[in-house]
Amino acid sequence: MFSKSPIRSSNDRFRHAGAEFRLAMTLYDAGWEAEAEAACQHAIVKGLTGIAPQLFLARLFQNQGRLEEAEGALRKAVRHDPVSPQAQHELAQLVWMRTGDIIKARAELDAAPPTAMVTSITVKLLQWVGDDRGAAALAAARAEHDPSLQILAVRAAIPVDPEGAACRLAQAGSSGNGVARAKAEIETDLALGKAIDAARRAEILHRLRPNDHYATALLAAAWRLNGDLRHRALYDYDRLVKSYRIDPPRGWNDLPSYLADLAAALDDVHRRLTHPLGQSLRNGSQTLRDLRAYAHPAIRALFAALDAPIRRHIASLRTEEYWISGAWSVRLNREGFHVDHVHPEGWLSSALYVRVPEELEGQAGWLKFGEPGTPTRPRLGAEHFVKPEPGTLVLFPSYFWHGTVPFASDLTRLTCAFDIVPRLRTRAGDKTAIDRCPASKVPIAAHH
Repeated sequence: MFSKSPIRSSNDRFRHAGAEFRLAMTLYDAGWEAEAEAACQHAIVKGLTGIAPQLFLARLFQNQGRLEEAEGALRKAVRHDPVSPQAQHELAQLVWMRTGDIIKARAELDAAPPTAMVTSITVKLLQWVGDDRGAAALAAARAEHDPSLQILAVRAAIPVDPEGAACRLAQAGSSGNGVARAKAEIETDLALGKAIDAARRAEILHRLRPNDHYATALLAAAWRLNGDLRHRALYDYDRLVKSYRIDPPRGWNDLPSYLADLAAALDDVHRRLTHPLGQSLRNGSQTLRDLRAYAHPAIRALFAALDAPIRRHIASLRTEEYWISGAWSVRLNREGFHVDHVHPEGWLSSALYVRVPEELEGQAGWLKFGEPGTPTRPRLGAEHFVKPEPGTLVLFPSYFWHGTVPFASDLTRLTCAFDIVPRLRTRAGDKTAIDRCPASKVPIAAHH
């Protein structure tokens, strides 16, 4: 008999490792996390290398609250590939959420080769933690050596030096992604108070990308700055922002009892983390995984409690079926708030209030609409406010600028949120779509 060659044996071993990893992903998707972890570890023992198994383990560990192990897996991934955007972003985010220390969070990014993606992640990291000047300086310095970063440098400069951003934009020529450049031009015009130019550019971008919610939000800001009456049609708060009182789901006799159980379950999930990167909240925490993945009965019952008000709301928009594209919980601490933003992946967005400090005065902690999340001259403030009350669900279009007013209380403010897209009925069956956004029907003809 002939023995197998070492090369053939090595290849066989790697094929077995790949099969184990595919099994791990299948088990994970089925909810068998312990078995998925074991299969992934077997794949590594059998020779599977690279960042994929470490990223997989990091996600699994984070889901289970094993954050130290998740950080270890991400560090292995970064050591294997220091310029991996996914590994660097996830590591920076986890370190930031665990420590709140920007120096620790950006350490591996600073040690990595300064590729365009590494620079972009570092700049956004600085912006997310409130260091706009540091972000602008880093982007400008790196753009001197990498022309592909010019638009990033322009957008980073807008909050701190809009005139400088305009000069840099003119010097950038036609470099950069067309959509990113178009948005940078609109943002710069808004920051400089060039309302007519901003509106003209925003109308063109909206016509080309009617389902791009950020483009729609820029259009709303430009129309409002320009005194264009179409802004009122686009941001019709009375018609498009609605509040509903949810009923207690099956298994609970009254709403206060259910909200108390839901709050306890969510508090356990939030633990002691700071706000994640790339999200709107400040001075608080956000759940690490989709709420639908948690097994606690109170969290699982949430979606049944939400169904009736969602259906009432979307019926008024001539849609009958829906799909939740993402669901999460946010817990805000003293001086916590959401910066003004839009939800690019939704059609409708939401806020369900689980716990609200009772002693708040004025509009502290309220949900606000209409204040752009990009600088404008003059500054445009919020136009519409909703008072948060436990058990109240607020639904609104995902392209609406929205944020919250900071509050001062030692008690935390606890919410659940989710994005909805409509599910359309066709002859071929159900189809999920987001092209039913009211913004896609807004007339663009001049009306100043």
